Formats: sequence, structure tokens, C-alpha cells
Amino acid sequence: MKGFVSTVGVFLLSASTLGAASGGAGPVRRPLSGARYQTLCGLAAYLDRTAQGALEGAADDARHGTSREARFLSSIRAFAQSTADFHRRIDAYPAASFDVAPVVEGLGDGARKIDGRIREVHALPSTYDEWEGVIDVLQRMRVLLDGGDVEVPAAYIVPVLSGAALEQFRRLSHDLDLSTASAHATARRDVRRYERGQQFLGELTYFAAQSRDLHLRADAGGVDPQLMGPIVDRLLEEARLADRRMRDARTFAGVWDDSGRTITILERMASLVRS
Repeated sequence: MKGFVSTVGVFLLSASTLGAASGGAGPVRRPLSGARYQTLCGLAAYLDRTAQGALEGAADDARHGTSREARFLSSIRAFAQSTADFHRRIDAYPAASFDVAPVVEGLGDGARKIDGRIREVHALPSTYDEWEGVIDVLQRMRVLLDGGDVEVPAAYIVPVLSGAALEQFRRLSHDLDLSTASAHATARRDVRRYERGQQFLGELTYFAAQSRDLHLRADAGGVDPQLMGPIVDRLLEEARLADRRMRDARTFAGVWDDSGRTITILERMASLVRS
């Protein structure tokens, strides 16, 4: 994976609106939203991908190197898992917010420690570029969380959808809107038949609104996988959870077909916006 972070140039995800949201100076306030959140999603994805690259490079070096190099694998593997977990938590942030700054600080401390140890003994040289990228992107996150403008490295920039892929995504967003609206209408009709009907109706109401918003956004302009991907992934995760819980509770049997259709649609949408 050497060279993954060596691509020259960066793409600016404008955070110029952040100053207005935070008073123009000093640390920004949580919760993250808008341009700040979208930029952090790109940085988290880049961090995850780069850390996985460091792990792959380390494993390859260790296979062809010495036991001295192999002894670093467990700590690198643990770090890569931590970045993957962080990436998932950032994608799910709108539904489950948390204090991001301490996590970023902890990841930064861990990255600098590993980088320092392997360089001190001249081990795993093919991963040095990745560790520079990891440390750099974590520093960018700190700047972002403090209210600054940041850039997502160009190595992770994904082109917006166009042509057949764009049209397919828009058709799927339309189908998603119809599917969730149908599920919601059925639930409203049958709500009194189930003990937990009101609870699940509230969830379906929320989900139908989120799907409608996604449909409107897809039709309104370009579809950027880097920004739309986390939204689709979050909806897919929520749809699977809601479907499983309704079936386990034997509630809204009339909704189950629409629920399964919704999951299939979201899976197809996710495949279009994942790099």
C-alpha cells in the first residue's frame, strides 16, 4: 500500500460556513452537523482506509522480514480495528452522537507511538507513508474540531455519480421513498392490533421521513458518494435493525414485505456509493 498517501494535491471540502456556526473563533460546539460533519466523514473514511493499508503493508513486510518486524503486527492490527470502529461511529453519529475529540486524541497518541517505535528500529519501512498519512489526517480532524478549515487528501476523493449510475441511484431513491411510505401507511392502519404498535410506528414514521429527504436530495443535484455514502449506510443499518426487531416482536406482519424490499433497495444504493 506504499504510495497510497503520496498522491499530490487535495480537494477542499469547504468548511467556510463553520465560522458562522461557531461564532467565527475558538473551538466549535457539538453536536457536529452540516459541512463540519460531512468533512469529518471524509476524514474518517480516509483514516480507516490508510490504517488498513498500513496493516496490509506491515503484514506483507513481516512475512518476508524478521521476527523483530512481526512483533509489531498485533499493535498495528489493534490500531486498524480502532480506526474502523471510529469510522463506523462517525457514520452513525447523527443517530448516536458522542464526544469525538477525546477519541481523536487517543488515536493520535496511538499512531504516534507505533510510528515512533517502528522507525526507531528501522522496521516495516513500506508502511512509513501510511503512518505519515494517519498522523496527518488525525491532525486535520483536530483542526476541524477546533473550528478550522480542513482538506480531505485527494487520495480518497471519489467522483460524483454520473450517467447510468446517477440515474439508477435516483430511481432507487424513488423506490425507497415509495417502499417506506407504504410501510408507514400499513403500520398506521394496523397500529391498534399490536401491543408495541405505537413504538414501531414512531420508528417507521422517522424512517419514512429520512427516506423522503434522501429522495429529494438525490433529485435536487449531484450525488457525491463521499457525502451520500454515510447517509445510505446509516439508513441501511437502521432498516436492518428495525426489521429484525419487528419480526422478533411479531409486530406489523403486514409491513415485513415492504421492510425487506427497503433493505434490498438500500443495499443496491450502497453498492453505488461505495468506493
